[in-house]
Amino acid sequence: TRIEHDAFRYCSGLTNITIPDGVIDIEYCAFSGCYGLTSINLPGDLFSIGIEAFGKCDHLTSVTLPDSVASIGDRAFYGCAGLTEITLPNSLALIGYDVFGGCSSLRSVTLLNDLSYFSAGWVFGDGTCENLTSVVIGDGGTHIGDNAFAKCGSLSSITIPDGVTFIGDRAFYGCANLTEITLPNSLALIGCDVFGGCSSLRSVTLLND
Repeated sequence: TRIEHDAFRYCSGLTNITIPDGVIDIEYCAFSGCYGLTSINLPGDLFSIGIEAFGKCDHLTSVTLPDSVASIGDRAFYGCAGLTEITLPNSLALIGYDVFGGCSSLRSVTLLNDLSYFSAGWVFGDGTCENLTSVVIGDGGTHIGDNAFAKCGSLSSITIPDGVTFIGDRAFYGCANLTEITLPNSLALIGCDVFGGCSSLRSVTLLND
């Protein structure tokens, strides 16, 4: 039911992985340093991805997270420099620190659930996701946590759906390419310095008191 920690660590010749149904846990560093890895097929009942499980798999270009994943550990995809897009499933309840740090090719993120789990730290690597340009937040989202997209300097487009009630401190700090934002009618609380350093921001629309 699980792949143990360090199981395939530094298997640099490994190019693809198919993990069978029944595996619910990928433990820490299980595939860390598999530099040649280009594709992963994850099982439909996977529950958790451990700390740095796929860290430094720098040729990995895409991964589909099944709608059963509830937990992604710290730095799980850190340094996956070839990863271009990711969808975080509706089932996700916990995401760790610096999960996508160093994913320098990441351009598109789709979030399907409540974003309060972003409050713990720099999920997008404190400025290392320099090519992230587009974020889509699903209708299920209610919270955007502290530092959620801080220092994503190329982020030019984000849709905040009606239903988001809270935006945490510095959530978009340093998003120097963000030009406009619409804050929804549902918004009840917005934190400190949310748009600090957004030097290109020209238009803000507020739909609520």
